[in-house]
This record gives sequence, C-alpha cells and structure tokens, in this order.
Amino acid sequence: MSVSPASRITSIDRRRRRQSALSVAEVVVALGLTGILLIVLVTISLTTGRSLAEMFHYVDLDHYNRIALDVMTRDLRQVRYLSDYQTNSVSFVDHSSNTLTFAYSPTNRLLTRVQAGRTNTLLKDCDFLRFEIYQRTPQSNSYTLYTASQLTNCKVISVTWSCSRSLFGLKANTEQGQTARIVIRNKKEAE
Repeated sequence: MSVSPASRITSIDRRRRRQSALSVAEVVVALGLTGILLIVLVTISLTTGRSLAEMFHYVDLDHYNRIALDVMTRDLRQVRYLSDYQTNSVSFVDHSSNTLTFAYSPTNRLLTRVQAGRTNTLLKDCDFLRFEIYQRTPQSNSYTLYTASQLTNCKVISVTWSCSRSLFGLKANTEQGQTARIVIRNKKEAE
C-alpha cells in the first residue's frame, strides 16, 4: 500500500501539532511558577521601597535636628541672661534687649523660636523635649555640672529631645535622642 504525498504531509502536521501543544499539567505548573515569581518580585519591591522611604525620613529628621541645634546654639551663646525657665520653655534677653523664647508644645509636637514678634518652627514631629539649667562649675572629679538654683546663676542650658515620624501608619522612624549643653558666653547680670 502506498501512501500519497498529500496524506503523508497531513499526518506529519498532525504529529507536530500533538507534540507542540502543552498539556494541562504543564500549563498549571507554568502558571504556578510565574505566580511565585511575581509574588517574590512584589515582596522585594515593597520591602525595598519601604526601606528607602525609612532612610529618607531618617536623613530628613537628622537634617532638621542639626539645623535646630545650630540655631539654638548660635542664639543661646549670644544672649545676655535667662529671664524665665520651665522644662519645656526658656526665655532670654538678647543683646538688643529683646525677648528670645524657645518653647516646646507636646500637643503639637513642635519646638518654636520667638524673637521680636516673629515665630519660627525649629522642630516638627518632636515627641519629647526638656530644658535644664546649670551653673558653669563642675562637681569635683566629674563632668557633671551643678544645677542652677536661681535664674541669675544659669550659665549653661541643657536641651534634650527625641523626634519620630510615621510611615504607612506606623511609627517607623525615630531619630536618636539629641542632647546638648550650650554655654551662655555673653552673660551679663539681669538689670
């Protein structure tokens, strides 16, 4: 029996089609692997995005903390004397006989600077801030200063604060607590 060339081509095409088609099991395995790969890629992308956002916020907090400390240091070194003290607010008389006040509001989480009727916000997202006043004299055999019992004895202002921000609804970024002791250099007695 001889097979015609046309029927031979048709049977070869049928065999190729059967061999080239995917079975249901192969399709399910391919879809499963693709799904797993997509889940891994999305997880890596979300984790990387969150890490980058956290780093940005941390650097931003650090930047504003340094600026606030620089402004307070510059201003406090040049004041004449301390006129009012509370743990969340300090007021001074500056070289021009104007009042200079640094005040912390725990409800608004802000540290503000008020001088000559102008208010500037130095810190936002501030969770905690405390001022303390000291004399310049250190206690014997230590670096600890004596606490100033009166405003006129104050020559050193200590300020401690901590800031944080929320990221995606969670408190994720906390700047390490900042602490500084600032010496009043141009101290003159209250008039």
